[in-house]
Amino acid sequence: MPCNNCESELSAQARKIMDAAWASLVNELGEAALVFPSEIFWLNGAPGAGKGTQTRFIMQCRGLSAEPVVISDLLQSPEAKKLKDAGLMVGDEEVIGLMLRALVKVGGTGVIVDGFPRTGVQAECLKVLMARLKELHAKDASKPDAVFRIVVLLVDEKVSVERQLSRGEKAKAAGEELRKTDTDPEAARARYTTFLSLTHEPLKALQGVFPYHLIDAQQGIEEVQANIRKELGA
Repeated sequence: MPCNNCESELSAQARKIMDAAWASLVNELGEAALVFPSEIFWLNGAPGAGKGTQTRFIMQCRGLSAEPVVISDLLQSPEAKKLKDAGLMVGDEEVIGLMLRALVKVGGTGVIVDGFPRTGVQAECLKVLMARLKELHAKDASKPDAVFRIVVLLVDEKVSVERQLSRGEKAKAAGEELRKTDTDPEAARARYTTFLSLTHEPLKALQGVFPYHLIDAQQGIEEVQANIRKELGA
């Protein structure tokens, strides 16, 4: 049974976070400057599902020219580093603030956002963001009436672990930095379990809220790309 109180708490927390991030953005740029992408593909995937590999293909399929907004890259931005250097955490409010600024920089074209939402609170934030964008469009019809699409690349645990370890072997051979999940099978399994519990469940809750595209990413690259093309109607 769903926990209505839990959902209410998540919604209240998301609204508080979005209200603060939005107010900061308006204060910095002014509401007139807030032009967001017309179509946003919120791309997520299980570890080893091939998000990085398939991002360019999705762009090609949908005719997207804007560079993807990669959440992990935003956390390495000067703004995020300034927070970390001050001993502060880059929490949901800061992540969302950085993401909103990145989306405004993209402007009115379509774009992929890689790695958001990752938590239940962040999934609720998408609902609040959509309401904000509809308000902007209602005030000024020249601003896009945005479409959100949830895109999830999914593999099972066995394939996920195999791909993570294979990536580790290639990184080691190339002399690149390794992370534990790419060398330790138990760590790789734990990372997959974390994705299912922390990220996949909130994503599934967005079915029926936004167009939801679940992509079977179990097979080889060509088969996965055929699945993407079919699912996205490209």
